[in-house]
Amino acid sequence: METTSVTCPSCFESFEVALPPTSECPCEVDYDCEVCCRPMVISFSDGYADARSLDD
Repeated sequence: METTSVTCPSCFESFEVALPPTSECPCEVDYDCEVCCRPMVISFSDGYADARSLDD
């Protein structure tokens, strides 16, 4: 399983998330930070992940 690093937009801590299969990208998933537990949306595209707050 491939993973990529994501930085939480709330607490700015980094953690690893699993990349979805390339056949399912681009996509967005709701995710809770593994450090502070705040919700975010992670966008996956071409092996890259970008996290944004639900307030954005």
